[in-house]
Amino acid sequence: MNCPRLAELPPPPPGRVGWPWTEGTPSLPATAQAGRPWPSISIVTPSFNQGAYLEETIRSILLQGYPNLEYIIVDGGSTDESVAIIKKYEPWLTHWVSEPDQGQPQAINKGLARCTGEIFQWINSDDYLLAGSLGKVAEALEDADAVAGVVINFDETGIRETLVPGELDAVKLIFAESSTRWHQPGLWLRRQGVIACGGIDDSYHYSFDWDLTIRYLGRFNRVNRLPDVLVHFRLHPESKTVSNWERFMQERYRILHKLSETSSQSLTRTACCQQIRRLDWRDFVNTTREDRQRSRLLRVLWLGAAACRDPRTRLTRFTLGTIRRVLFPATATEDK
Repeated sequence: MNCPRLAELPPPPPGRVGWPWTEGTPSLPATAQAGRPWPSISIVTPSFNQGAYLEETIRSILLQGYPNLEYIIVDGGSTDESVAIIKKYEPWLTHWVSEPDQGQPQAINKGLARCTGEIFQWINSDDYLLAGSLGKVAEALEDADAVAGVVINFDETGIRETLVPGELDAVKLIFAESSTRWHQPGLWLRRQGVIACGGIDDSYHYSFDWDLTIRYLGRFNRVNRLPDVLVHFRLHPESKTVSNWERFMQERYRILHKLSETSSQSLTRTACCQQIRRLDWRDFVNTTREDRQRSRLLRVLWLGAAACRDPRTRLTRFTLGTIRRVLFPATATEDK
């Protein structure tokens, strides 16, 4: 599908101006550089009762001026104005459905099953693309397996955080290295690669994108990074990122165990096993530090002896710092 022009879409709600309400993106040339056809792009929007934001998301995708777009909306049976909004834009949608599902990952998988594009992405119904994003992604993906662009987190109070992608690598993601800074809506993948690495595991509800990214980059690791902002990611009290961060981390621990046993990549399996040992050790250290049933000296001896059993993993600055804090507590309330 060729993206529609601004004049072809329904008028915006009263008071809405600027992108993507009263501004569009100029249509791209009929072919990409050197006369190549533009790669087909498939975007899925999972949604449930996000009528307050959904129309902005839809317009930001349709108004990209891109000549080869496939757009699918999978709604989970919303009871707000979402379905009415979707029907307004039905002529420009490849497919849409509104029916109960088991959550965001299942909705994305439903959409993925209908996709045929070379490039795949899901854009949540409370986020939106910036003008011209699709053309930039398509050009950057020509000689790569993935494209990572800048994402801006924002909320309704005006707080903004710019997330510039770092060195995206499966092992570094497993170890949560700071150099691997990334954000899901800024990372665009090849659809066939997503399918080849097993697609989205919908048994997870919070960290399924982290799981997919590790599996994908473990096999397809050529990533082109763009300096451009591609997506605005909305933070609000109902968003999972804001309200359930502890559950994200709990799922990541489960994912590490899964990948340590099932990954076809030996580097991934090894890294997951090592990271599990690290996380288990940190939990042990924190529990020992707070154990007021034992004396400071006994806790220090216990930590030291346990650390020597796996020095490569356990004799760290974190461990030594904890031992120092146990021996020399900052307050007089520490037991003797």
